[in-house]
Amino acid sequence: MSPLCLALAALTIAFAVGCILLRRKNKAFEGMLCKFMASFGFISVAVVGYSLNPVDTYYFCLFCFALLFGFCGDILLGIKEVAPTFRGKLVPLGLLYFLVGHVFYLCAFISRSGFNLPALIVGIVFGICGFILIKVLKMKADGKMSIIMAVYYATLAYKAASAFVLALHGGQSAYWVAFAGAVLFIISDTCLAFLYFTPVKRKNVFVTVELSTYYTAQILLAMSVALLK
Repeated sequence: MSPLCLALAALTIAFAVGCILLRRKNKAFEGMLCKFMASFGFISVAVVGYSLNPVDTYYFCLFCFALLFGFCGDILLGIKEVAPTFRGKLVPLGLLYFLVGHVFYLCAFISRSGFNLPALIVGIVFGICGFILIKVLKMKADGKMSIIMAVYYATLAYKAASAFVLALHGGQSAYWVAFAGAVLFIISDTCLAFLYFTPVKRKNVFVTVELSTYYTAQILLAMSVALLK
């Protein structure tokens, strides 16, 4: 991997750490700015990685769309921190933008590995379990939001399972890095669900875990483009 990619990744990590520390101190506006810069950093890592290693343009474009939709989702959820009045509209919109981003990631993995039925079954099972868990834990999500969350969770699991199949058969380090990122995304968004839809007592702990795993996930997914062979 090129020194420039590593430098951009380090800079992105620095903004990510800044966001986590500021959020823990309840400095929502400053944390939001750091989050935006970190999100821009993910895209920069992928673009520079591809420019120095132009292996698969289609795969790269799908990843770029995924990162761009994630960036838009970050903006919407970031605005929520400084404008809580619009929380009811911004959270579902942010969730939908991230969902579209995950679909692009999924398409990128499928473009290289092909359709895999067991991976789809894993996604469906996780989605059903997620829907049941929402009801069991009595999360503050209405009927439509519960369905969206279940579909979202199913997509996350399907994406991770597809990345695992790709890594298992492809054997490239890029695929294993992407798989690790996909798994961390599941952990991150699980924490996010508890933060948004349950009365969490130790909020700072959940915020730290959620943001740490999210940033690591996005950095790993972006860096996988540079490692592709």
